[in-house]
Amino acid sequence: YVYTVGRDGLVTLIDMWFEKPTTVATIRLGSDARSVDVSKYSGPKGDFVDKYAVVGCYWPPQMVILDGQTLEPLKVVSTRSNTYDTNEYHPEPRVATIVASHHAPEWVVAIKETGLVWLVDYSDIKNLSMTQIETERFLHDGGFDATGRYFLIAANMRDQMVVVDTKDRKFVTKFETGIKP
Repeated sequence: YVYTVGRDGLVTLIDMWFEKPTTVATIRLGSDARSVDVSKYSGPKGDFVDKYAVVGCYWPPQMVILDGQTLEPLKVVSTRSNTYDTNEYHPEPRVATIVASHHAPEWVVAIKETGLVWLVDYSDIKNLSMTQIETERFLHDGGFDATGRYFLIAANMRDQMVVVDTKDRKFVTKFETGIKP
């Protein structure tokens, strides 16, 4: 399967095993979306490969967990929260990036305006748990280093890069990059 999301909030599940790739499910989760990933963990806590999908929205400000095979919504989580540094309430923080960990059953979700990186444990969707890591505001594009352990993300309006250790579940460092990394 291939999962896609458009800026229009439309999520599409495409089955690549057909002779011609075929759309098998679609759902619109908002009027503006940015990131989609699936569960990838297979280990002692269970096999979650492609069991769930998660979509991060700009509007409404939320992430939505879906059944990975049908795109049926399972849980909606608002991203409305406070900024990490000034503790100022932000009514519309957007999901900038989502990547799936290979070390644990969790997604790494960057909340753009708050400076928070969420580690979202999907091993129990009904009792969803998250760890919020304070990093830097205005998070943008991010991904893993070659080891798959360190999540690197640009804090573009602060001219910095941020590093989070997803195995030890903690902030590592941030450093200056120059204008808009």
